[in-house]
Parts: sequence; C-alpha cells; structure tokens
Amino acid sequence: MHAARGYWIRRTWKPARALIALVAAVLAVLSPARVAQAAPVDPLASCAVPTFADGLAQSVFSSNSATWVRGEAWVEVPGVDSDRDGVPDRVHLDITRPAETADPACHYKAPVIFEASPYFANLGPNANWSVDHEIGFPPATRPAQTPFTIRNTSPIASNDFNTTWLPRGFAVVHADSLGTGWSTGCATDGASNETLGVKAVVDWLNGRATAYTSVDGDATLPAPDWTSGKVGMMGTSYNGTLPIAAATTGVQGLDAIVPISPVVSYYDYYRTNGMVRGPGGWQGEDSDVLADVVNTRRSAATGWQPDASFCRPVIQDITANIDRASGDYTAFWNDRNLMNDVSKIHAAVLLAHGNNDENVMTRQAAEFYEALRRLGVPHQFYFHRGGHGGSPPDVMVNRWFTRYLYGVRNGVEDLPHAWVVREANACPPRQTPATGDQSNTATLSVADSGQLTLGFTATIPITAPDGTVSTTTRLISKIPDPGHIVLASAVATGAGQRVADGASVSLACGSANPTPYAEWPDPAAAPATLDFAAGAPAIGGLTFAPGSATTETLVDDASVTATTSANAASSTVRLLYRTPPLTQDVRISGTPWLSLWMSFSKPKANLTGVLVDYPPTGNATILSRGWLDPENRDSPAKTEAVTPGQYNRMHFDLQPKDLVVVAGHRIGVMIISSDYEHTIRPAPGTQLTMDLARSSVQLPIVGGAAALAAATGAGSPAEQLDAVRVSVDRMGLPAAVANQLRITLIDASRKIGTPAACTRLDDFLRQVFDLAGGPHPTVTMDQAERLMSASQVGTQLGCSDPGGTTVYLADETYLTATPAAAETDLIELAETIEGFGLAPGVADSLTNLAWSVAEQVAGGSPAVCGRLDGLVQTIAHDRLTAQQRATLDARTPRLKAELSC
Repeated sequence: MHAARGYWIRRTWKPARALIALVAAVLAVLSPARVAQAAPVDPLASCAVPTFADGLAQSVFSSNSATWVRGEAWVEVPGVDSDRDGVPDRVHLDITRPAETADPACHYKAPVIFEASPYFANLGPNANWSVDHEIGFPPATRPAQTPFTIRNTSPIASNDFNTTWLPRGFAVVHADSLGTGWSTGCATDGASNETLGVKAVVDWLNGRATAYTSVDGDATLPAPDWTSGKVGMMGTSYNGTLPIAAATTGVQGLDAIVPISPVVSYYDYYRTNGMVRGPGGWQGEDSDVLADVVNTRRSAATGWQPDASFCRPVIQDITANIDRASGDYTAFWNDRNLMNDVSKIHAAVLLAHGNNDENVMTRQAAEFYEALRRLGVPHQFYFHRGGHGGSPPDVMVNRWFTRYLYGVRNGVEDLPHAWVVREANACPPRQTPATGDQSNTATLSVADSGQLTLGFTATIPITAPDGTVSTTTRLISKIPDPGHIVLASAVATGAGQRVADGASVSLACGSANPTPYAEWPDPAAAPATLDFAAGAPAIGGLTFAPGSATTETLVDDASVTATTSANAASSTVRLLYRTPPLTQDVRISGTPWLSLWMSFSKPKANLTGVLVDYPPTGNATILSRGWLDPENRDSPAKTEAVTPGQYNRMHFDLQPKDLVVVAGHRIGVMIISSDYEHTIRPAPGTQLTMDLARSSVQLPIVGGAAALAAATGAGSPAEQLDAVRVSVDRMGLPAAVANQLRITLIDASRKIGTPAACTRLDDFLRQVFDLAGGPHPTVTMDQAERLMSASQVGTQLGCSDPGGTTVYLADETYLTATPAAAETDLIELAETIEGFGLAPGVADSLTNLAWSVAEQVAGGSPAVCGRLDGLVQTIAHDRLTAQQRATLDARTPRLKAELSC
C-alpha cells in the first residue's frame, strides 16, 4: 500500500439528537454519489436558499466553517503526461461546500468558484539569470535552485474565497496546478498541459471526467451531484492566467471568469518586441526560473514526499528552448500564447489590472480586452491605479457571478464596460447634498441618490457639537429610492454629532470607487502626434510644429536608471523632450506609440522609450515604458541585422495606460538605450542617433489632437499651419516649389471654419507626396516627413478620422488602425525601394505604386486596398533579389492592418 494521502472526509457532529445524527451518517455512507460526505443535518431545520437583492447574492448560508462540507479529489487529465512517467497526470482538488448540498431534503446544487494555482504549496527563491553581459551572449547557465520548505496542501490547499462565497451559496474548489503540491505532472510555465489540467476540473464538475480518491490509487469517485455545473474562476497573476487558459478551450460549464493581473502571452511577460526583458522587480527571471520556483510536487519514489528532482528533465528542456540570445518569438513562446485560442472563449470576463503593474505589464490586459471586445464576449474592465494584483470591488464581482452563475438577470451586461480608478487630483464629481440634519442613522436622506453607486464607499461629512467637520466613510449597502441611501452602519452616532443639511455626500476616487466609461480605451480618445524639437544634452521640446531638421545622439550606460535620467537637467545617456506646462488636464487612454528613425554604432543595442509626467517642482514620474530590439524592428519573430550608421525606422508601443496629466504639469518623452530595471545590461558606450525630423510620438488623447493642442498652447489650427509655412520657407526648396506649397497652406488657413479648409489641406499633402515621390523629386523624404505635421491640423478640424487608439497586439504583427501610420510606412517603403539601387524602370514602377497608395490614403479613397494589393503583386513578380523581396514583404502585413485591408 502506498503512503499517499487518501480521500479525506471531514464530518461535523452535533452532540444532541444522537439518533438523527446516526441515521444521517448511515445514509451518507450508503450514498454512492458523494465527493465529500455530509455533516449530519437536522432535518427539522430549514434549508437556506440563494437570495438576491439589487441583483446581488446575499449572505444567507452559514458562515460557520464548522458546518461546511469538505473533501478532496484527484482529477485525471486525459492524454496529458507532462512528467513523462507513463501515467496520465492528476490534478489535486480541495472542495468546500454549503451543508445544504449534502442534505437530500434541500435539493440544492451549488455553483462553483474555482481557483487553480501553482502557489498553494509555497514558492522557492528565484535563481535568476545574470543580465550583466553583452546583448546576444547570455551565460551558459544560471544558479541552481536552492531547496525550500514545501507546504502540505492535503487535505486543504487554500481557504481563499471561502468566507466570501460560501455564505452566498457557492461551493469553492481549489486546485494545485500540475507539478505543484499534491498534483502530479510538471509545471511548464503556461504550456498546454496546465491549460488542460484546469479544463479537466471543469469537466469533472460537469460529469465529463474521472476523479480518484488518492494521488495514485485506482478507486474512483462518482460524478459530483452537489453542483449545478456552472463554474466561475478567479485569481491573481498566475492564478488569474489559469482562468483564461481554461476559457480558451471553450469548455462547457465555465461560464464566468475574473482574471486579475493575468498573463495572456508568456512571451510578452519575459520578452518585448524581440528583446529579452525582465518583469519589474524580477530582473533575470525567465520561464525556467518560474518553473523551478513552483516545483513543489511529490513523487512515489520518495514516499510521496516533496521531490525537486522529479521534474528536473522538464525544466532543463525549458531552459534549452527559451533562447535568451536572440529574444525572438519562437514555437516555444507560441505554445504559451493564450491569444491563439481567444476566439473559443464564451465565458463572461470581468478583467482587472493595475495601471502601474510593472510585473505583468498592462499590454497583457489591453491585448486580451481588445480581443474580447471584438469578439462580443460579455466583458468588463476594472483598471485601478495600483501595481500587481488588486481585485475589483466586491459589488462588481458579486454582480458578475450572480448574473452568469446564478442566472439572475441583474442588468450587469447593460452597465458601462470600463471602470477606471481615477487620480485623486483628477476626480470627477460624484456627489449629492444631504437633505436635513441627520444623526445616529444608517439611512441618509439625500437630494439625488442617482449620483452615488450601490456597493461603493461614500464619504460623509460629520459635524461635531462645536461646529468642526470631519469625514467618515461607509459602504453603500442599498439605494432604495432617489432620495435615500442605506449605509453599512450608522453614522453621526456620537453625542451632538450630525450630518448637516446640505453636507456633500460623495464618492472619492480610489480603488473602491472606480469611474465608469462606456468602453476602454475611452471612445473619445484619438491619436495625437507630436514631433521632437532639439535640445540635447539638455531638454528638447514636444511640439505640433515640424520636428527639428537635425540629429541627436545618446550614449548607452545601463548603470544609470531611467528615473535618474528622467530627472537630470542634462545628460548624455538619454534624449528628453517635453511639452510646455499644460493649461488644462490631459487624459491618456490607450497605447502610446513611438516612431523613431535611429542609427546605432554597434550591430546590437537596446532601445527603450519612456513616457514621463513632470510636475512644476519636484521629481518626475515615469508613466509608461516600451522596449524594442532594433534587430526585430519589423517582427519579434524575425531577426534582421543592424548595419552600424544606417538609419531604420523603429516603430514600437509603450505600455497601455489610462491616466490624467494635470494642468501645470508637462508630458515628457525620453529615449534611452538600456533600462537598468528591465533589459540586458551591456558594457557602456553604444551610441544611438535619432533623426528628429522623421521621428514622432503618438499619444492616445481623450479629445484627440485638438485637446492636446489646446492644453500645450500649440495655438489655433491657423497658427499651426503658419508654423508649417515657416518650415517650408526654411527648407531651401526651389522657389517655385516653395511658393506652390506656401500658397496652398495660406489658402487652407484662410478657409478654416469651412469644408474648403479640408480640401486645401488634402491638396497640400498630395503636393508633398507628388514632390517627394515623383520621378524627379524636389522634396526629400526627410522634408516630406516634417511637412506631414500638417495632417495633425486636419485631424483637429475633423477633416479625417484619425483612427482609434486601441492597438490589438499580435505577437508577429503590430496592428494599428491609423491612416497616419500607414502614410508614414508607405513613405518609408518608397525610401527603402530607392535604397535598393534598382534599374530605373523597376525602381520607378515600385516607388510610383507606393506613392500612389499613399495618395489614396491621404485622400481617404476606398480604392486604397486594391491599390495596395497591386503593389504587393508587383513586389512578388518584379525583378528583385530574394532578400529585397523579403524586406518589402515584411512591411506589407503591417500596412494591411493599418488600412484595415
């Protein structure tokens, strides 16, 4: 007989009514369909039933843990043998359920809250990779994992969620993820075995899988008869990733999930845009490190004691495949990308993430949420101001599970989809005055309860007998009518205290009181593009005017942190550009993008972009970062050599955000090479040079370019066009060319306020395209890029749709929906063709096609996709080398995405 932990039953006996208890116990033993035997239930006692108020499940079941029914089981994972022992893996569960599920008289079947985790048995210390080496040359090995204490997860893996959900009538199931605790198999850091492990649990709860009474025995358990089969999953970080993993299988019975700070792509967790990048606070961690950290399983060879050696071969295989040299997106990472199967999700998703999560970056949430939105899956997003973790307010989770697990039509699907925790200094007013003096009461009379939200936390001013006013907070437990709110407990209970007539009862901005928006990113957000004005080594400008016709250089030094660089008045290790002080608040909602024309002094380099908030005094705050390996400038799956001294376009995203930069502050964009907290740290000295005239940043601004222009004092559209005219005057163009452009700009400016202004702006952009893309160009590509800033004025005037700010981030293609980005890419494509040194006929054919597509984009022509297809076909059949054709082919997927072709 093995020394394995067996099937465990906990009974809670009442001392009285011994005969009834004995009969109940006998019936329980004879019952064939039990996962855990029932505590004897007094048949004379009434059965609790699910109760709902205001669309929320109420706590009417027992909160006394002594009455709960506990058990455990091992569910077989069909076809999965991740530990390679010739036996299907098993997932260990602990089960806790209300007593009513075990009383035949109650006829109660509970929905299930299910949390799976590799963490229940403990976490080991990280044995991270060194990051202090040259790019592309990682050390051969990392330190060995040191032994650590492993917690026994049998019979109880966790008590998470029990006290919240058992009283509301739910059962709670916890599972050790494969390779951890009392589960068999091996942890693989997000591979398909872990997905199938959690799916098997949902299948078993719906009678479609086999469970055993022990980790290695043959005795099976009957299908559970105590559950409705409706399952919701919830958890944070890895525990939040596994619900998404299960949902991507489309498993029936998984009807709702609440993933908090989840990973949807492990590539994006340990890499970014071809670059090896560590999670914040965990520099040098990688997939094999985490597999080691959670390696807590037991084995028969040790008498079912912890055995770190059992999964060692699996972890060694992970090490062999992570590729810390190139950082490329490979089959290994594709196997750990849940976005591949996101279309199979039918479970309703309440997603939570922190704006300032530097561990699991916000790109993970943005990518996943955008997919849900496009697929039409029921969805909500709680976006708070904190870091890693942070559950939505209980009222949001309760309403979600009540709707999708109990089936109560509480209208949650009709509520706003996005709930963003706003900054305290940018908090929208949500308040109503108290009506009449009130003391020692939990029910407050107010002028308009519709200004407040059920389940949120109200701030209530309390006036003391001496007239001084302090505030207290209470949860709003009920809103019975337009003139009253009911608080969780009474206020103004002290002698002489009162809530004075007219006192403002409000919702302060904070994690308990998110602000609702129709969707995320905010539908009112639109891209605003800013150019760079020279200033290095000090601080340059961010401007709507054309960028400076110069280059600026930084010298990499990984030992200098981004925070240090952002706060330096002058520095050679960064390039820094700022707006003037804002005259009004500016809200960023979505994904910032950088388009930088860069050259490098070495074939390998890091490239980091940083978005910064500068207050009038004091230290700057880093808002967002983004990273790119210049060798992966077109795809994270493809390495392209960097030729030192040669300029290439680096187009990459920063982490998505929802934040307000308040009036008086400045928005800054900083370019550095290595990022001490996140990237490989090579020896200092690599030089990065940026062509300012061709570089820009695109920010997703609520109100679009017009709002940002107003806040930065960029001037009226007429003044901005005048700045473009000044640029034309300073370019040294042939007199006839300059005069032609100047006249068009002046005419467009005069016609602002009429539709003719848009027509003349379109004429100007077409002139620029013709002058730069014709057989005998009189405007250089560099000059054309600078003059494209006029398109921003068109956006402000409403001449064209600037496209959304949402970016759906696939791992092999960066997709944006902005015509402005397509125009820039087409200019780059034409420049690339010119650089091939082709025969005149071939070059003219291709460049003319590229420019004609750009003209179609500028004119908003519906024929643009057909013209782009013609360009693609010409590339395929023209007399190009294989390398030239591959270079052009790499550009076309992005163009098709940008143009929605």
